[in-house]
Amino acid sequence: MKTDHAEQFWQFSLALYPLLQTELLALQDQYNCNINVLLLTAWRHVLAPLPVLMQGLSPQHLTTQQIRQLRRDLSRQLKDKPTDPLLAQLRQQLLATELTAERLEQRALVQCCADQAHCTVLATTVRQQYLESHQVPAPIQQQLAFDLDQALLQLGLLQPFDPAKA
Repeated sequence: MKTDHAEQFWQFSLALYPLLQTELLALQDQYNCNINVLLLTAWRHVLAPLPVLMQGLSPQHLTTQQIRQLRRDLSRQLKDKPTDPLLAQLRQQLLATELTAERLEQRALVQCCADQAHCTVLATTVRQQYLESHQVPAPIQQQLAFDLDQALLQLGLLQPFDPAKA
């Protein structure tokens, strides 16, 4: 049976995201970071170079951004008309569509990593390059790395560092 890496990445993300939601959304909102790229750096140890990932992601990410903007605009309208059930329903449908677009982004990222010959860069290096390209300050980068490790430990996906084995 063929392994569906995109589905594995999606399930991994569904487990990890809730543990880091506030931090990841802040990076998205304040620095225009793509959460899927950050999740990918936690899922894989070695990745394709950042330019390859970004080129593969670009068309899907633009669609996701447009859907997200529509949903946010509608959310602002709902603040003015909180009892309008049609607006609330439309917002929920846009949220579901945005989630589907996020999933398509993840598929594009996984496809970029399908050719193992291109996956030569440590994921931590890709994460650092990506965050630096979005001008995320070093202390925030360090906190994210720490929080990612803690979340992976909590999920049982990372072994704690043992100085005796170093």
